Amino acid sequence: MSTLTTEPRQSKVVELAEYETRPIECSHATAAALVESKHVTVTPTDQTGHYIIKARHKVGVAHFPEFELRIVPKVSVGRLLYMASFVKDSDDAWEDVEALLDGVNDPLSAVAHALLFHSEAAVRPTPLQGYVTHEEAEMRVRGRLMFDRQIASRAGVLLPAELRYDEYELGIPENRVLKAALLLVSRFVREPHLGKRLRHLLTQLDGVEPWRVGQSLPSFTFTRLNSRYRNALTLARLVLESKSVEYDDRSVHGTAFMFNMNQVFESYLEASFREIAESELGGTIEGQHKTTLDSRDTLTMKPDITWWRNDVCGAVIDAKYKLVTSDDYPNADAYQMLAYCTRFGLSRGFLVYADLDGTDQASTVVRNAGVEIVTTSVDIGSSIQEMRHSVRKIVLSLADQ
Repeated sequence: MSTLTTEPRQSKVVELAEYETRPIECSHATAAALVESKHVTVTPTDQTGHYIIKARHKVGVAHFPEFELRIVPKVSVGRLLYMASFVKDSDDAWEDVEALLDGVNDPLSAVAHALLFHSEAAVRPTPLQGYVTHEEAEMRVRGRLMFDRQIASRAGVLLPAELRYDEYELGIPENRVLKAALLLVSRFVREPHLGKRLRHLLTQLDGVEPWRVGQSLPSFTFTRLNSRYRNALTLARLVLESKSVEYDDRSVHGTAFMFNMNQVFESYLEASFREIAESELGGTIEGQHKTTLDSRDTLTMKPDITWWRNDVCGAVIDAKYKLVTSDDYPNADAYQMLAYCTRFGLSRGFLVYADLDGTDQASTVVRNAGVEIVTTSVDIGSSIQEMRHSVRKIVLSLADQ
């Protein structure tokens, strides 16, 4: 799947799928920029100005001086966003979004579409308001006078007064986080119709101070009053926290908005395992638990997912979003899992792939170790319900050891 198309606002669009290889023609400077971006591998050919590029595990859009590079995920972008922002009890809403995004293959446009879709639902008919506490110096006295601050900063001066007061307004954390995400996405969106909808939403949030990018986001408790914001804030968190999304508009070469599919799949498994395991098996699910393999604590390891009961590790899982035809499958993956099981004293470990590309699921027992390595998968191209069923089946098997 590779195309080269022309668009009104971009001279060329180079599109390729995950892990796809294709030839391109470009300047040496653009080839160097591609190498520096690390979104693709670049190999020069015998012909000057001609290169072979290969997509890796990142999907999204990157802008370069000569063209726009689009790397398309092997699953629908709706499914990509569902995994990247998975939260409990969101399946029905994401089935609606997947239908909305049918035919959209640009992950950046998909983020904008989905964020707009959920944000418009959140602020309909009007944005939520609430009481916001302010601490300011004002000439008009209201609320509560902060005597300590008044004495320390304005000894002997009555006005302006250091005050604390509550206002019923739009500037609640929900609207601030939502506005920050909309503003960030608007920097990358080039489609006129999406830009128009973004501007309309921002107008509805006029006067709201956006949450500062980089500042820790608040944890929201959803009630009957703010439940309509849940899906919009889930996407906003995905955009602002950048756990699976990488974006950069400061490079001299262009801008980029990329999803790291390794992290997307891992974060989806961790969140869905946590929901199912903690409700049906008890214990806790931990991601990236840091430990060491050796007694001198020099060989650090951080398995993707571990399940704990009474401070004892009950299972270890490694998420593998990659082609099983790679050099790491199955040997290196099995060696890694054997090390994890040895460290935690487990008789079984789980390698969970995004799919096995037709390879059968298997169970291997390591010689002289008594450790079983289970190779299984979650078909991320199946329906959401089938994905959930596959995950639940794996989770419930964790206790069988």
